[in-house]
Amino acid sequence: MAVSGAVEKDQTSMGTAGGDEGLMAEGENAVAVSKPMFKIGGYGSLGIAHSSQSLGDYVLDGTHPKGPGRSSDWSFNNDSRIGVQASADFTPNITAVLQLDYEYQAGGSYDTDVEWANIKYAFTPNAYIRVGRIVLPTFLFSNNIKVGYSYPWVHPPIDLYRQLPMTNSDGVDAAYRFEIGEAWNSIRVVLGKGEIERATSTSTSRGLWGIFDTFEYGPTTMHIGYQERKSSSYNKLTGVTGEWIKNSDLSVGASYDVNDWFAMSEWIQRKSTTKLQAMYVSAGLHVSKVTPYLTYSQNSPASFLTGFPPPTAAAIQNAKRSEKTVSLGMRWDFMKNTDIKLQLDQ
Repeated sequence: MAVSGAVEKDQTSMGTAGGDEGLMAEGENAVAVSKPMFKIGGYGSLGIAHSSQSLGDYVLDGTHPKGPGRSSDWSFNNDSRIGVQASADFTPNITAVLQLDYEYQAGGSYDTDVEWANIKYAFTPNAYIRVGRIVLPTFLFSNNIKVGYSYPWVHPPIDLYRQLPMTNSDGVDAAYRFEIGEAWNSIRVVLGKGEIERATSTSTSRGLWGIFDTFEYGPTTMHIGYQERKSSSYNKLTGVTGEWIKNSDLSVGASYDVNDWFAMSEWIQRKSTTKLQAMYVSAGLHVSKVTPYLTYSQNSPASFLTGFPPPTAAAIQNAKRSEKTVSLGMRWDFMKNTDIKLQLDQ
């Protein structure tokens, strides 16, 4: 069971937490509005979780060295963080954003991490290019994954979202948004590199590229993305650096959110030396300020691909691992920009 609260102090200035707020309909710029050059916003979550497991810890991804379960009965590590985002509008075309998150890190303590840090040039209200640190738009909630207030759950379904712990890349991206009848379609291309810190290893990715498409029509959003990169891991215990391996990820998602209810689902297929799949389906009801929801998620066992050295016994054992999770939860928006969530995972 987990309890989480979140507050977003400046929802307007936060936008999509460093995301694609610069893409807008042409008509939205018809009236010039005087805006301050610099803006700052904040958000925070206080989450506590308990696990009845005694053989392992319940953690959101492999970067967390410990959590509730074997290490302790209760833990704040998974969902507690404070974030600050500063943005600057230097000219109508040139803007910048910096987002810092203070949360539990791979080193086993709380520290500050740079989630967004980029400069954007907007050619038109619907086309831009950015340079710097950019969050990878792999999933529906990737842009806002650190802002607990932005999604219905205590945290996004773990069996899917932990499949890509590298949330951002250092490089460049470009996006273009256009109308299709009464709908909007956004195409985004990303080039860069990234790094993942774990307690016992560091994974480095280079030559990363990806293309992503988001289609929005009324309460319906559909998202598809494909990305490739070469990755290598450095083992901090042995000092050995692994070979560079090509990785690819294909992800698909869709959501439908109206006044009374919502439903959404996402799926990913990952390939490196192995191939695996993960998915979730989730639905809930909006009853006044209360939103009960139900989620089912799973990841499949991994199958080994040809063209690589024979796997070790440990690798074969790890590849057999699969997980299924059923989550029952409730969100209560009891005051402006603030919610409380309760969630039970089986």
